[in-house]
Amino acid sequence: MNNTDTNTNTIYKHRNCIIEITTTEKFPNMVTITKTPKIRSYFQDRRYLTLEHAHTQIELFESERLIRSKEKYVKSQLEDVVILSENEGLLEG
Repeated sequence: MNNTDTNTNTIYKHRNCIIEITTTEKFPNMVTITKTPKIRSYFQDRRYLTLEHAHTQIELFESERLIRSKEKYVKSQLEDVVILSENEGLLEG
């Protein structure tokens, strides 16, 4: 998490998403994601109550994306598995 001060506006960067503090009277810790890469465009201009909430949502998104990519890999590997009937290929002991 990088922190840069410009004109008293605090900017954070998390997984290439630019997060800015956008305080309001009611929500003094509110943040807005102001810039995102294309793959995370879902988060563009979204507001969160705290910086931690924004980080949690970005990490959840990345975790689910990783799981989905591995699911495709596992399914392709399982297609190559040959299933033997229960009586074939068993060794008598």
